[in-house]
Amino acid sequence: MDYNQLIKNWHLKASDEDYFSKFVFEYLAFIAYLKKKKFTDAINDRNAIQKLKQDESTRDLYLQKNTNNDAIKQSWQKIKKELDRAPLGNVSGNGFEVEEIKWWNCSTDQLPSQVNHVSSGQIRDLNDWENMVEFWHSIRNNFFHGGKNPDDARDQLVIEHGYKTLHPLVEIFLSDNKL
Repeated sequence: MDYNQLIKNWHLKASDEDYFSKFVFEYLAFIAYLKKKKFTDAINDRNAIQKLKQDESTRDLYLQKNTNNDAIKQSWQKIKKELDRAPLGNVSGNGFEVEEIKWWNCSTDQLPSQVNHVSSGQIRDLNDWENMVEFWHSIRNNFFHGGKNPDDARDQLVIEHGYKTLHPLVEIFLSDNKL
């Protein structure tokens, strides 16, 4: 399979449709790149996500792009404001129970014995790389497991700005010489 073309195709497909569709396709390009190009030794999605949280060069490129681009910065400010109001959690299969995201505030390969409750489910600031990455993965999990509603205003905000903040990272990946 030609993963280079697959990643590019998912990214291009993300330019169509509504933000729910855009986010899904962009996330597919994102995770395909992580697992098939960047961290080929990753044993699963979680392992790739944790490796990305530890990747200083990607963090620096993304945060520089974030700092220099008002649209990305404004999207993160909207996300931060919403998560300050109501922190993000994992939505259970029934859609009623919200659990704390156990990988929030964690960039290591192993979960700490005790969850760091400081600003759990929130973005601390516009340099909070580990939780930015966890944000994308968490909204993907909630979305794919039935916890997002296209008619809900909060879900619309989270998905729209999730896409708007993930898109520039995938563009960084696409500029990689490996593709």
